[in-house]
This record gives sequence, C-alpha cells and structure tokens, in this order.
Amino acid sequence: MEIRMYECGFGDCFRLREANQVDLYVDFGIHSSSWSGNDKTNRFDNIIADMNEKKDFLLTHYHDDHFNGAIYMATTTPHRFNNVYISDVWNMPGSVYVTSLTLLRGIFTRSVILGENTIIDFLETICTRRSRIHFISRGVKFHNDQYIALWPEKKYVARKAQSMFEKLQVKLGEANLERIEKIANQLNAIVIALANGNDGIIENYEVQFNELREEYLDAQRTFDNLYGYNYDNNVQYRLTRFGNEISIVFQNFKADRNILFTGDFGKKMNWSFIEKNRDGLVKLHSCYDVIKIPHHGTDSYYHSFLKRIQATSELMIPNGYIKQHWDVSSKYNADSIKKKNGTVCAHNTTCSEPICLRCRCIYPNSYRDI
Repeated sequence: MEIRMYECGFGDCFRLREANQVDLYVDFGIHSSSWSGNDKTNRFDNIIADMNEKKDFLLTHYHDDHFNGAIYMATTTPHRFNNVYISDVWNMPGSVYVTSLTLLRGIFTRSVILGENTIIDFLETICTRRSRIHFISRGVKFHNDQYIALWPEKKYVARKAQSMFEKLQVKLGEANLERIEKIANQLNAIVIALANGNDGIIENYEVQFNELREEYLDAQRTFDNLYGYNYDNNVQYRLTRFGNEISIVFQNFKADRNILFTGDFGKKMNWSFIEKNRDGLVKLHSCYDVIKIPHHGTDSYYHSFLKRIQATSELMIPNGYIKQHWDVSSKYNADSIKKKNGTVCAHNTTCSEPICLRCRCIYPNSYRDI
C-alpha cells in the first residue's frame, strides 16, 4: 500500500493506493483560517492534477475543512468520485438529531450567511457528479473489503445526539429548532434515497437543494435576529466537538501495511470503547505502520499510541499554516523521543515544542509518500 499525504496547511487530504484497486482519497479540504485565495486553490489544483480518472472518496466527518476541496473539484473540473463513503448517521433511529446538530453548527459558525460551504453543498456535489453514497459505521468493511471501520458506533451517536438536541431545545427554544428539524428531515430523505440508488432524486436535485439552501439561509437570518450575531461560544464549541465525535475511524482489513486513520476523533471514553473492543466487532491491530493523528495533532485531542507503534512506524500530522493557536501537541514530541518513530507534518511551524525526533516536513513541496 502507498500512502500520499498532501500539504493542505491546517487541512486534510490523503491518497491510499493499492495494486489493482481504485485509489481512495480520505478527506479533501483546507481550513478557512489556513491557506486562502490562490494559495488554497493552487493546492486544490495540484491535488486534482495528481488524480487518476477513477477514484473513490471517504469523508471522515461533516466539517468544511475536510470537504471543501471536493466541492471545488466538482464545481470547476469534470472529475468525479465514483463511490463516496460517509459516516452512517443518516439511516438510524434519531438520525434527524444528528443532522440537526450538524446544520446548527453551520448557523452558529455563521458559515451559511458568510457563503462558506455547508453539508448541503457537499451533498449537492455528489448529485452533480452522480456519485454513489455508502454508509460506514463500526464493523463495516468497505472499498472491496480493504478497510474496516472502528467508529462511529451508531447506538452511542444516537443517544448522544438526542440528549444534546433536547438540551438545546431548552436553551434555544423548541420553536426555533423546529425549522432546523424540518430541514434535517428533508436532507435525510435525500441522502437515504441516494444511498439506495434512487436516480429520481438525482434528476431533480437542483430544485430540492436550492429550496433547502434557501430555507437554511432564512433560518440563519432568524437566529441572527434573535441573537444579534452574539452566538454562545460554548454552544458552538459543543456542536463542533460533536461533529468530530462522529468521525469515521478505520484501519486496514486486507492490506499489506497496518494503517489507522482517525479523522478528528478524540473523546477518551470513545477511544476506550475502540481499544477494549467492547462490542466484540473489531480489534485494533497490535502495531501500526502508519497512523494519521486525530484533529491535526492538537493538544485537546491528543491520544497516546505508544503501545501500538515502534521505531519504524510513521505518524502523519496534517497541521500547517494557520492563523489560530492550534499547535501540534508537545506530547507527540515526547512520544517520538521514547519510541524514535517517524513523523510527517504539513509544516512544522505549528509545533508547540521542538519538532519531533524524526520529523519530515512536506512544505514547500505538494506531498510526501509514506
């Protein structure tokens, strides 16, 4: 297996290539506080120019810095992803709560009114390019059984989403969330139809998505009038954190190298569930050749992989140019001293301590093969 890590600043894009298999791209985006303008589009163009005609895509979770490159590709080039793997939070009890929370985050970050990409825009690009959606959850094998998902665990996500939504109903008012819930139900119906291969949805997608986008924008205006743009930062943080909690975490099932991809996953309780294999579905490998570190290596999402790496292991940390203070945790530097493992960063200017023992920086190049 060949892994190519692209330089996306504070963003993610990886290519997984196996012999006799279609390439799998894992995430494709750059954070709005990282590269912008030509710096951003030039990076997207370089990645697209490196693509084969046939390719698949896995979106770990529904945050803009993980999918805005995919939207750029769909709207500016003829390229398409054949199959799109997304977190299975759409076709389960309480799925409307998950979608509602995802939509609410777009409102609380003002992504809707500022013209930034939202989950509605991403799903529309799937229709534009007639890609097929596949739902991924714990225990599901995908991409010709090359990989297997360790997360999300649907029962946990359903409980968490319902609890969080009900608390927000009290805080924000049930009437104010009714409109969000209505949009969420409509969006869920579209996604499930796409996953079931209903081409009728695709034929009529423009009208449906335009209507949803207009309703979403109107909901944003309503919240702006209520709060005067002074949104509760704690609510925004909790919504963002929840979005990260439903990240797809996966490892190889058949491949010749042990790999682990973690999206922006990070809650300690959920890591414990995975590591202890509480439901008996999927065991972690005892040792990994390559691990993509959670959430750009930031300290609040730090997770120790000391028991599952060795000196020949490589850790990938997609953290680079960023206008925020989201540095790479110094704990990864300490771990690298203990294990003498390799580390690949997008740009090591975001390290909060001296760089890791065997760190290789991608910048100013476009990518690095691992």
